[in-house]
Amino acid sequence: MKSLYYVTQTLLHSRSSNLIKIISLTLGVTVSILIFARQAFELNYDTCYEDYERLYIIKNIYSLNEKITESHNTYGPVAAAIADAFPEEVESVTVTQQWFANTGWYKDDSRFACNAMTGDSCFFSTLGIRLLAGNPNELTNPDVIFISRDMVREVFADQNPIGQMLKMNRELPMTVKGVFEDFPENSSLYGTQIVISLASSFKHDWGYWGWDGGDGYTSFVRLRHAEDAERIIARSPELVKRFFGDYPDFKLAIGLTPVKNFRMDDGVSSMRIVWILLTLATTILFIVTLNYILISISSMSRRAKSIGVHKCNGADGSTIFSMFILETAIILLVSLGCMALLLVNFQEPIEDLLNVTLAGLFGWENIWASLCVIGFLFVVGGVLPGHVFSRIPVTQVFRRYTEGKKGWKHPLLFVQFCGVAFIFGLLGVVLLQSRHVTTRDRGFDPAGIAVAYTSFANSENARSTLVNLPYVESAASGSDMILGGLSGEFVTTDAGKDYSMRWLRVDKDYVPFLGLKFKEGRNLTKANEVLVNEKFLEVMRWEENPIGRQVRNQEEIYGTIVGVLKDFPTADPAYVATQPLFITYTPHFNYTVMLRLKEPFDDNLHRLNEDSREVFPQNDLIFTSYKDKVDFQKRSVTDFRNATILAAITILFITLMGLIGYINDEMQHRSKEIAIRKVNGADAISILMLLSKDVFRISMPAVIIGIIGAWYVGNMWREQFIDTAAFPLIYYILIALGVLGIIIGCVIWRSWQIADENPVKSIKSE
Repeated sequence: MKSLYYVTQTLLHSRSSNLIKIISLTLGVTVSILIFARQAFELNYDTCYEDYERLYIIKNIYSLNEKITESHNTYGPVAAAIADAFPEEVESVTVTQQWFANTGWYKDDSRFACNAMTGDSCFFSTLGIRLLAGNPNELTNPDVIFISRDMVREVFADQNPIGQMLKMNRELPMTVKGVFEDFPENSSLYGTQIVISLASSFKHDWGYWGWDGGDGYTSFVRLRHAEDAERIIARSPELVKRFFGDYPDFKLAIGLTPVKNFRMDDGVSSMRIVWILLTLATTILFIVTLNYILISISSMSRRAKSIGVHKCNGADGSTIFSMFILETAIILLVSLGCMALLLVNFQEPIEDLLNVTLAGLFGWENIWASLCVIGFLFVVGGVLPGHVFSRIPVTQVFRRYTEGKKGWKHPLLFVQFCGVAFIFGLLGVVLLQSRHVTTRDRGFDPAGIAVAYTSFANSENARSTLVNLPYVESAASGSDMILGGLSGEFVTTDAGKDYSMRWLRVDKDYVPFLGLKFKEGRNLTKANEVLVNEKFLEVMRWEENPIGRQVRNQEEIYGTIVGVLKDFPTADPAYVATQPLFITYTPHFNYTVMLRLKEPFDDNLHRLNEDSREVFPQNDLIFTSYKDKVDFQKRSVTDFRNATILAAITILFITLMGLIGYINDEMQHRSKEIAIRKVNGADAISILMLLSKDVFRISMPAVIIGIIGAWYVGNMWREQFIDTAAFPLIYYILIALGVLGIIIGCVIWRSWQIADENPVKSIKSE
């Protein structure tokens, strides 16, 4: 109890120093814990299924004219063929379609938007998801759905939903036949609240089923033993040859991806980004820990007398050590309390930045990451200085106080300066590259465009109705949006080779509506007319006189080229290079419907959705902003940029706090020396040079090392992009000079008072 009393008095007596510790710890611990916990969550993805080690996703590996493409979208019959061919290795398989994101479901007149997917009778047993009610064999019947526990609460207010009816897109009535446990947040299927029977897909013709096309299915395989995967992959060529055939230019191979590796293998995430973020978090953790040690040990010269008094009154080394540990524990607990307040008050932006809820972030599967951060900080930040000073005799403590040795401070400052240079060098790379990626010309401006996906019974009447709304300027439609990629179709060259090209079907207004630019020719206006882009001509080797050429797939003729469009991105321009594209004509105003609205856009978008519900009551017609969809696509880049900015601000603040503490300690030690120098004629500039010299000698090599680290990590991050912005050497030099300027400027700012002070005051205080 006496130790607690003395520690409390010490904390209250050194309020300003402890406030700096608490603020720097709060920021550093918060940011590092969030990053570490988020990466632990990422590495824990898709481990939520029962016996997930035995669960695999089928992967198609295509080789077309020696170009290899991998996809987890497979042909429908593949899973059943694997199960039949390998009965001793395969326990069960299931086939799904995951095309129904954010679909509208109606109970009476109430609309509920959620993600849905199709599944067969083996869906729940194969994935290892618990079924709460119903018979999975019901999924062999059409127009049957199973819903999640969360949807039971949301739609049916916890009443029994079995036998109830929900309408999909206001058109298709579906009967609830079962309830399943919610997909956990660390599942790639998280948010899926409805499983539609695969039989419904067959009934309503939602996808082609065969080995010769329609590779839009996601298929899962549960093996009896995880090691059986290699055996299946090795023998799969026989299976492919039997069902798919053997073609000279087009090859198919089958792979199996462990479900826990799905996100990485599919490109949703990457170990490169995980390691870079872990490097950022480690840098912050080391800097905040070393900064705490620096501030703690810097204050020892002022606390030496009290330590000596404690030892003179019978306190041994273990007592002093326990007091330091207790002090660190109290400060760390206060910092964690402040962190909790930050998380509560900024929960929404934090969850939006990390793309995971705080509940999921700090769940039992990931809490170890946060505990490791806290444990590291407590052990290194508390045990190290406590151990060092508990072993020093009383006379040594007082002597160190009078001599003011600072050898132990310089390595701590060196690491912090190195970290600041690293993070600001990386920030420069990230800012320039993210600006290059997010401002890249997409070939059209999505601002002011509202988009919806629907099918009208009378498309021309629908077009006329929508265009005549007072706040609508123009309209167009096509098979897809130009956003996340287009479907593919084979096109045959003059040499008889087949190439996979992107294919888009549009009405006559689509191209002028978006403002896509022509290189030559004109817009299509009727059937059998085709538009192509420059990349298409390059692949086909039709650069000369393309107008009038026929586009065909073997014997099937798509039409005649009437215009050539300048190249523009058909998928995410950050990660996908320009793809060859051909566009054919459709007379119908259906599928992807786009309207250009007058300003104010947000108000008119709201009016449009209200009017659409009244005018088209039979359609689930919900318009959203095209620009919002484009901005959402950029989030992988902007979120990393924002995380880097947050890390840079945190590290800079923490380092400056430690540097200020170091300067204050130096000024206290050298006040008499400075006063004597001034009495002997030294001016303020020479005093400032004296105080800045040591810091400059430490910071110069530290900044160089940090900038080299930023160059290496920055280039590693930029490798994921198709096109990179130039970041010449001069930029790194300017960043290094800027960091040095901030450090030396901070020294001069804190030293100016004593450099300009009357030396008599310092001598009198001595």
